[in-house]
Amino acid sequence: MSNSNYAAPRNDSPNFLSRIILFGLMTLLLSPLTLAQDFDANRMNRDIKIMENILGELFKTQVVSDAGSVNMRSNNYVFFGGSSDNIKGTYIPDFGVIFMIPSSTSRSIVVSRERSSGSANVVFQYSSDNDKADKTVDEESVVKRITEFMQDYASTMGQLSPDENVLVIYGSTNSSNSRYAAYTLRAIDDNDEEKQIKKLPVISVSAKKSDLDAYRSGRLNADAFQNRLSVSKSEESEKLDMKVLGNIFRTALEDGDGEQFHLINSNSLSYLYLDNFGALYSMNIHRGHNLGSFRFGSITGNLSAEREKELEELKEDMRAREQKLNETLEAEYENLISKTKEFIIDYGRTLSSLKNNQHLLVSLNISDASDEIPERVTLQVQKSVFDRLDRGQISREAALNAVTLTEY
Repeated sequence: MSNSNYAAPRNDSPNFLSRIILFGLMTLLLSPLTLAQDFDANRMNRDIKIMENILGELFKTQVVSDAGSVNMRSNNYVFFGGSSDNIKGTYIPDFGVIFMIPSSTSRSIVVSRERSSGSANVVFQYSSDNDKADKTVDEESVVKRITEFMQDYASTMGQLSPDENVLVIYGSTNSSNSRYAAYTLRAIDDNDEEKQIKKLPVISVSAKKSDLDAYRSGRLNADAFQNRLSVSKSEESEKLDMKVLGNIFRTALEDGDGEQFHLINSNSLSYLYLDNFGALYSMNIHRGHNLGSFRFGSITGNLSAEREKELEELKEDMRAREQKLNETLEAEYENLISKTKEFIIDYGRTLSSLKNNQHLLVSLNISDASDEIPERVTLQVQKSVFDRLDRGQISREAALNAVTLTEY
């Protein structure tokens, strides 16, 4: 029998509405926290490294000349500028991933040839085992290869949100205008002059993660997908303030004697400016020497008691040195981060090109990674922090604390 005194709860009762509102507020408050906890920095770093390797293969180049066979650092037909070591990816929260590819055609070539051979034509071309393949490095081929990368590989970066982007930029400014020397296998002409390769414009191709997923799932065909890509080509117009800051970073981090982290070489710093973000600097860092472990596996045979004692003492000495090195690595890394933060705050405000809603991001790619030392570090600060510091609204310490540090 039904209970005539029973009344079902009304959905418009104050308690019911309060619970709904409270649940909604809790959902809104906890969602960002959940997203942050779900983000896997190691997975992102792994994905970026895989994409760097893929782009390294797509844009591997070689140098050839009609004056004869060309050697590049004694390795025939190999140009190291196209390797994945020189392609760097950086993840920027709420923006996406940016990959920077150095342009082969930004280098000048020194050519040596026979006196009677006349003018030598030196060109960069894509590496390929297929002699019939078109190996020309030009604007069309660069866009085509980046598009292939977007279609076939970029969508596999699983942690990007639908509104984030994958941006590939071919041609990034370097703090050092170094050149690569290419030589023919003939006599040197004393009157030889440098051959300047015709430079390509800076080429960028950007895709939304949502479009990458739509193409992979078949909801977008190739033509529709390509129409959604954002492609731009522009002659490189270097901003003086960015060049100056690049030189400051280089001066601060280029010196190292194996006892501190520093730039690997003069080509280890690159930078670019994005209208929809701001200034990005990328630096390849290592500690230098004395990081390898001493191996004794090759020492065999019967040894005298005296030699065995000497060997054991040597082993103990090397183990002590290695232990001391491991104990100091973390402190040296912390010093690198502290020093980089200070240079960002003290000199980053010289970037007059930045707008208030833009950012300065410095990416450190560390070759001597370990359990204590991450492979990648990004330090990011908004231009408004510099303005508040200049006006005396915040202290230098507060500005340093405003620099966001992300380790991968």
